[in-house]
Amino acid sequence: MDDTNRKELLLWAEKAAIESLKGHHASADVIAKEASTTLTIFLAAMGGGIAYALKLLEAGEWKWQAAGCAFFTVWFLVLSVLLVGKCLMIRAIPPVFNEPSNLYMPQFAYLDVIESELDGFQRRIAAVGKENGRVVWWLNRLRMAAALSPVATALALWVGWWTVGA
Repeated sequence: MDDTNRKELLLWAEKAAIESLKGHHASADVIAKEASTTLTIFLAAMGGGIAYALKLLEAGEWKWQAAGCAFFTVWFLVLSVLLVGKCLMIRAIPPVFNEPSNLYMPQFAYLDVIESELDGFQRRIAAVGKENGRVVWWLNRLRMAAALSPVATALALWVGWWTVGA
């Protein structure tokens, strides 16, 4: 391949790599917003559990319902802590562009530097994609656990009723 075609191909690949990496960064932002919204819902559920517990306590009816109420609140507390730890904690993310000192290499041919930088792009794209996948994996499972909370709470209510009685 002559230098003109090689240059065109490398510049085209570099542009595609930049767009891909920017897309992964945008996806990370969307995922973080989704996780934040999910945390808001989890905290509201936890607040509801606490409010119901206080209502039971005020009425002096702290019996078997307490087990379900306490379980529900603790369930969402655990989900919230996991959500923050696995999805919302700030982590380093590979930058779109390399550091200038890594790119300015006058001892090498321009096209060779671009070709080498494509390998760097590919590593950064893979790293961001892997991190996005990990966060999405946790977010989906935590949301599913929240969706199953009525079943888990019903089981806790049953255990409370069975052990304490009506």
